[in-house]
Amino acid sequence: MEVNLDDRSRGFKWFFSFFVTFAADTKGGPAEDAILLLDEPGLYLHAASQGDLLKYLTGDIPNQVIYTTHSPFMVPTDNLDAVRTVKIAADTGTTVTNDPTGDARTLFPLQTALGYTLAQSLFVGPANLVVEGVTDFWIVSAVSEYLRDKNRPALPPEVALTPAGGAQKISYMVALLASQQLNVLVLLDDEKQARNTSEELVKGKLIRQDSVIFTTELYSSDAPAEADIEDLLNPSVYEALVREAYKSELKGTTLALNSNIPRIVKRFETAFSTVGKEFNKTRAARLFLSKMAVDPEEVMPSESADRFQRLFELVAERFQRQKSRENKFG
Repeated sequence: MEVNLDDRSRGFKWFFSFFVTFAADTKGGPAEDAILLLDEPGLYLHAASQGDLLKYLTGDIPNQVIYTTHSPFMVPTDNLDAVRTVKIAADTGTTVTNDPTGDARTLFPLQTALGYTLAQSLFVGPANLVVEGVTDFWIVSAVSEYLRDKNRPALPPEVALTPAGGAQKISYMVALLASQQLNVLVLLDDEKQARNTSEELVKGKLIRQDSVIFTTELYSSDAPAEADIEDLLNPSVYEALVREAYKSELKGTTLALNSNIPRIVKRFETAFSTVGKEFNKTRAARLFLSKMAVDPEEVMPSESADRFQRLFELVAERFQRQKSRENKFG
């Protein structure tokens, strides 16, 4: 669709005029050998467009470019030696240095840029398995490394395990990853809210139905009606983890678990609530991690290991299916 330049955004008009001016003046023009000094370039650009501008400044303009910015998206994290912080003080005046010094406001853009880059490198890759929360991330990653050490199927090396920060945020995380043309699978607990999330993802055409894996799919037989990641562990093992993690709080307290509640985390939440206490599954997950590092066989009996192996085999199979579709339609 054709849109008049005057009707375009302020950022687009700035970038267009900048590109035309400097493309003309630096290639055989009066500014061919000049040093370009820019104040807050890309101020009105979208964050992604600021990243494009940064690539343009560092890769397409032959001149030396010096610019000021408060935007983390204009910080070249792959070339931090080129970054300088500027600090103004009444006693010393203006200080420009390549040491990461200054107050919190001065360092904030640099900290944000590094944090964003770190998050991208830790949790985002060409193939992404999205899980609901950080405890799922801990459990799945720990068991994957354990099985890899045993020369059993584990999470494929190219797959990034990506926690969404809660079930309600999964749709947003999938949308962000899919918009970057990345391969995505989602591992969901099997309960009503998770089923609704799956329907939203598929109906919204964010992913296909076979890109969703429910925990109940990982049982070889007698799969429960509902299940969380924690239900892939042995129930007696998980109960022992909880009782050890909450040993001081439960001293002198009788904790009765309702076996009619299908999901073990909900079982403990209900039991704790009955005795006037609050249960947080994070504590049990942390204890599970520490025991996996010292004596994994204590918390990972064979039937649990088999379920997680099934998960990793399914992940590899589903990603291979995605790649086959890409090659077919190419």
